[in-house]
Order: sequence, then C-alpha cells, then structure tokens
Amino acid sequence: MWIKIDDLILPADAAPVPPENALPALLRQRFGVVPEEWHLLGRSVDARRGMPKFQYSVAVRTAATVEGGREIDRAALEKRLHPELILPEEPLPLDSPIVVGTGPCGIFAGLLLALAGCRPVILDRGFDVDRRKADYHRFLKSRDLDPGSNLLIGEGGAGTWSDGKLYTGTSDPRAGFVLRTFAECGAPAEIRFLKRPHIGSDHLPEVARQMRRRLESLGATFRFGTEVVGVSVRDGRCAGVITASGEVLEAPAVLIAAGLGGRGLNRALRAAGVAYDLKGFQIGCRVEHPQEWVDRQQYRLPSRPAALEAAEYHLSSRPRGGTLQVSSFCMCPGGEIVAASAWPGQSVSNGMSLHDRAGYFANSALIATLTPDLFRDADAAFEQLAAWERAAFAAGGSDHTFPAQDAAGFLRGEMVLRNRRGSAAVGMRPARLDELLPPAVRDALRAALKDFDRRCPGFIRGGKFVGLESCVSSPVRFHRHPESGASSLPGLYLGGEFGGCAGGIMSAAVDGLRLAEKMVSA
Repeated sequence: MWIKIDDLILPADAAPVPPENALPALLRQRFGVVPEEWHLLGRSVDARRGMPKFQYSVAVRTAATVEGGREIDRAALEKRLHPELILPEEPLPLDSPIVVGTGPCGIFAGLLLALAGCRPVILDRGFDVDRRKADYHRFLKSRDLDPGSNLLIGEGGAGTWSDGKLYTGTSDPRAGFVLRTFAECGAPAEIRFLKRPHIGSDHLPEVARQMRRRLESLGATFRFGTEVVGVSVRDGRCAGVITASGEVLEAPAVLIAAGLGGRGLNRALRAAGVAYDLKGFQIGCRVEHPQEWVDRQQYRLPSRPAALEAAEYHLSSRPRGGTLQVSSFCMCPGGEIVAASAWPGQSVSNGMSLHDRAGYFANSALIATLTPDLFRDADAAFEQLAAWERAAFAAGGSDHTFPAQDAAGFLRGEMVLRNRRGSAAVGMRPARLDELLPPAVRDALRAALKDFDRRCPGFIRGGKFVGLESCVSSPVRFHRHPESGASSLPGLYLGGEFGGCAGGIMSAAVDGLRLAEKMVSA
C-alpha cells in the first residue's frame, strides 16, 4: 500500500545542501530501512519557533502501517506525479486559430490547441527572448526605450524577467500540468514539490525558448514583431485580427492574451463594443531592503544557514478609519528592481531575482487598490495610470532613472535618499514619491509603514521606496459567456491579465488552458 507522511522534519542548521540529500536518512530513521519506492511530494520551511525547519511530505510504498501516515490511493498519486491534460474526446476541427501574446496565458492556450491538432498561429508584437535580452541591454546603455521590445513586451511576457514565482491561490488541477510542463522545458525540477516555487529570471528565457520549440514540433507557428491593433468582424462574429501594417489575418477563433502591456489593443476592443466592467486595480511603489535584514527578521538568526534560501516576507496592513489596505506583492529576495515600461516617457518598476536569489538586496511592491468609482470610465483610468507614469519618468530625470525616497522621508514628506546604492541598473534619483502617488495611496502607504515597522522593526529605517509600480492589474475585466468562455463577440476569447482574469504566471497559464479547452469543445 501507499501512505503519505507529512511530518518528516529536518532542522535547517543540520541540513546538507541541497537539503533533499538528507531524505534517505530521514526515511531510514522512520522505517528502519530506506523504502524501495518513495516519492517527494512537498517541502516547506517552518520558521515560526526556534531553529527554522524543513518539513517534507513524501509518499512511501510499504507493507506496514506507519505512525503519522495515512493511506493514499495509487491512482491519485499517479495523477499528482504525472498530471495530464484532459482533452475533449472529439475536439472541434479548428484550423489555425490565432493566439495573440506569448506570455503564460497565450503560450499555454497555444499548447493545448496544438495538442488538440489545431495548428495555432501565435502572434506577438514583441520578439523572441534573445532579441528581448539584447534590446534591454541596449536600452540600459542608451536609455532609448523600444516600445516593442522591453521587459514588459515579448516572448514569455512580463514574467520572463520577474523571478518566475509560481505560487498561487488557485486549487485548479491544471496547475500541476503547468508545473510539469515548465520543469520539462528547463525549469528547476524542485518547482514540482516546493511550497513556494520560483524559476528564476536566469532560467526563464530558456524555458520560454523550449516551450516555443515544443509548440512548433506540435504544428504551431510563431510570428514575432506582429502587432495586433484590432479584430475583424464578419456576420457578428470575430473572423480574425488586424495588424499594425494593415494586414488582415483570418481565423476561425481568436484568443487575445496581450498582458498588461496591451493597453492600446484593450482600448480598441472596448471602442469596438466588446463588453467589459470597470474594476479596481493596484498601484504603489517598490520597497528595497538589504536581504540580510530580511533574513534576520524572518529566521531570527544572526546568519542564515547554508541550506536555507534567502528569506521572503508577505505583509498586509491593518487599515483603520477608511485607510486603504496595503499588501506586499511580487517579493523578490536577493533580487533587483528593473525598468519594465513599454512606453517611452513613462516609468514603470518591477522586480526580478535569479534562481539562487543571492543578490545583496531584497525588494517587493507595496500596493493599494483603487476602486472603480474613482474613474469616469476605463479610458480615464488608463489615462490616469499613464499620467502617474509620466510624472515618475520626469521625477527620475527623464532618462528612466528611478525616482527614489527613503521610507522615513516618505513618511515625513521629505525628499531624502541617504544611500543611492541599490539594485536597479538604471540607478536612482532623490524625489518626492509621496507627492507622485494619489493621496489615498500615499496615506495608506504611510499607515502601512508604521504597521510593518511595529511587526518588523527596522522596516522604515532600512527601507527605501523606488519607482512606481503601476503594471499590477488591469482596470478592465472583459465579459465572458459562462458556458462558451467567449467574450461578448462570438469567436473572440480574452484571457489572462489582459482580460482581467489572472494575477500572475500560474493563474494566467491556467486561464489560458481553461479558455483553450472551451475553444476546442464549444
């Protein structure tokens, strides 16, 4: 029989590197011998009390009952170890549907369509990861931003250079298939069992490259440098897309997953009458601290044991008197703050980490949600976002240098930046970030700073705000038919962060799979 054990404990100070090397000894202690067959299912870190501990979950085949273990079904275990997609028995004969966007939503939608034999045509206004990387390094030297090739636009989407965090609140079974696919395409194998997995921005370009090759082997076609500016309509149905060059590409169905960089296409679809709701969206700033300080706060040790990864935090304020709630988002241990704008003359920050998270600094976005009633319509919301981004660009010196302010200065309303050393390759310039943000967000961040400093002493003293975090979520959620998944325009599917239906790599990938399933079974 198979049993699952969730309480294999390994103190961090006694753990080898990697700590999984200790598992045979832990199993021998539990069983007297190392079981002939066992599988690692999960690993988390418990740092609540005393020395941080690794906690493992394993499945073991044994003839004897084990204290603390519970029997599990072999079929359920196989499904967990080897998650598969369940394709319709008779998928619709869609020939060459169009997918717009190569971020996680678009690429996983394309994968399912390719597996169903549909030969999808996948378009992206940006370029492959190799050109993206070269163009970004060129931008760092010249500060001349290419709106079609940057850290927001291109193969893999914004997530390609943003750490590759894969944890999500979704319990959708498709998530297991996403993790398996990433691992098969070059992501570290540990993403299959870590509680809070991440790929790392050093591995993500290769993962994106391998996924493209897998799709091509299944009959998909990629066209980079092809900007979609609208859709063609025939007999009340989406019949294809219109490109910036004026080319009309016909297709039996279209899925658009252009990400948060697709503001122009978002506007074009709304102007064409595609139904949507205005919704709340987030804005804030990056906050940066020395990683060593984060480690001490989270692990409560003078130094971090070698087996432990750089620590991360997840904070949410406790607002009073109508103050907006503030949450940390996209925390990047040992990472760097990057310039992620797709619009010349507008400044947008984001965070990234390499897989080993070995950098000197840690950063996270601190964001608050603006409610839809603050804006006349979606155009007003998007224009206000652009106005904040233009103000941040000007405050940084109009060359994509980030405006920055000590957390203490933000709290007191003073333009002070005691230490310009930071992780951002574009550099920092002293500015009044507290004056750039909407008053409600500024007040919320000030209240949150006091709250976080009480819970994490030194949060204010050692922290600095850097840049404007404005590409977190969309002000728009497009309507979907509850059964077909299509938008209000039949034949047109709008997904991921572009559609207002996802908030990260995993949720966007799952959304792409879900929509593609609808497309081939409608």
